[in-house]
Amino acid sequence: MAILKAFFSANGFKRAKALELETYHAPPRFRITPEYIPTKSEVYGMADSACSLRDRALILTLFSTGLRNSTLRAIRYKDVAEELEKDYSNIMIPVYPEMKEVEPNACKGGKPYYTFTCDEATQALKLYTKERKEKHGSIEAFEPLFCSEYNQIQKDYRRRKLLTSRELQIIVKSAAKRAGISQWKAVHPHCLRKAFETVLHSPLIDGSNLDSEVHLFLIGHSLPGSQDPYFDRSKPDRMRIQYSRLRFGRTTIENKFKVLKAAVARAFEDTDLDPEQVIEEYVKLKHNPETGHPGSSHFNSSETREENRT
Repeated sequence: MAILKAFFSANGFKRAKALELETYHAPPRFRITPEYIPTKSEVYGMADSACSLRDRALILTLFSTGLRNSTLRAIRYKDVAEELEKDYSNIMIPVYPEMKEVEPNACKGGKPYYTFTCDEATQALKLYTKERKEKHGSIEAFEPLFCSEYNQIQKDYRRRKLLTSRELQIIVKSAAKRAGISQWKAVHPHCLRKAFETVLHSPLIDGSNLDSEVHLFLIGHSLPGSQDPYFDRSKPDRMRIQYSRLRFGRTTIENKFKVLKAAVARAFEDTDLDPEQVIEEYVKLKHNPETGHPGSSHFNSSETREENRT
């Protein structure tokens, strides 16, 4: 109906000639297709039961970025190649209007933004791209990040072929079924986007809450009123620090380590120092202030050696 009204409006049916058409209104929260939003543990169960490195990386990327079906399939290798080469725990994935040349439905509304992958998704992506390079020799810049594995077409064409929307749905549903989710038929790729939004709403690793502006930006929504033009999106590294505080860790101890890393990153965000290297040097200095290596009498005690092993 909207397409027809736009067509006639562009061809002279305006003002007094405007078409009067009956439209229909869907009530709030009305859905014809049932959906089930998996919990964080269920999403990790889906990833662990995936049939391939591609499927594992795909599920974790969907969950930790909140990307839509069409946008994820439109990502090219060149979009993340530089970030993958660096030692980032959370790699940045840009979303931009030119993605529509690859997939017409990508980058909804033509609004550019960027998001990040969680630690485990980053490792899964590195393993998957490494496997592709070993299989094909290299990955060309304009190849899709997640290519088709349909074995009824030639390998050279297969590595350049985008996943279809239906293929992505099958991958997600199959993983949900193998993970033992009773409502696996109702788990769609968009459900992982909603699971990501649940993480955005949850308390951060330090107990605080994510700023509402950062929340809306990471999910790809426009900020209300005049907030959007004034929102500073020009500093991805600072946004990366904000993202690193999200509670994606599987265990409590993993989240505690992320609290430490995030605190050090904030302390050195305006310097060229690597937070992880700072932590490593501090640990060495703590072990032995003189040499930077374990060896003092305090660390030679049997009790301390047992603690270190633990």
